[in-house]
Amino acid sequence: MTTIQTEVLKKLADLKIGMIPINDSLSDEERFALNKLEAFGVLKKENRSFRPAARFFKYVEKLIALDIPVDQFDFDDQPKPHQTFNTNIHAQSIAQVNQGSGNFSFEQINIAIVKKSLENELSPQQLKEVMEALRQNGKPGVFQKLKSFGGDVLANVIAGIISNPSL
Repeated sequence: MTTIQTEVLKKLADLKIGMIPINDSLSDEERFALNKLEAFGVLKKENRSFRPAARFFKYVEKLIALDIPVDQFDFDDQPKPHQTFNTNIHAQSIAQVNQGSGNFSFEQINIAIVKKSLENELSPQQLKEVMEALRQNGKPGVFQKLKSFGGDVLANVIAGIISNPSL
C-alpha cells in the first residue's frame, strides 16, 4: 500500500504539465503531503499550484521507491543537525587563557559573566532548564544540559565566557 505522499509524487512525476493545482479536488491528506514536501524543498508553491523544485528531480525516484515520509528521508545535500566532532571539553586545556600579560582560571571567573553568556546564547526556556539542572545536579548537570542543546550551543557559551572583555 502506497502512502498519499508517494501517490502525489507519482502524479507529479507522470504529469506532463509539471504542476498540481490547489483546488477543492485535493483531499486534506494530499494538501498535507504537498505542504510537507514544500517544507522539505521538494516542491515549491506558485500561484495556487505546486511545482517541482530542484530537489524533486534529484530525489523523486528514491522517495517513490522507498515509500517513506519525507521527514524520514536522508537527503544527502542537507547537513545533519548538531554535527559535532569532539564533544569532550577538558577544563585543563582551556582553564588558563593568556589575555594580555596575565592568566586566569575558571575559579576566578565572575558568575555574572557566565550568566550573561548563557543569557546571550540560550532561549528563556533553555536558560530555565539549565538553572533547573544546576539546582538538581550541580555543575555536571549544567554541562550535560548544555551538551543536550548541541555542540554549537555549548561552544558558543564557552566562547562568550572566555572572550568577555571584562575578564
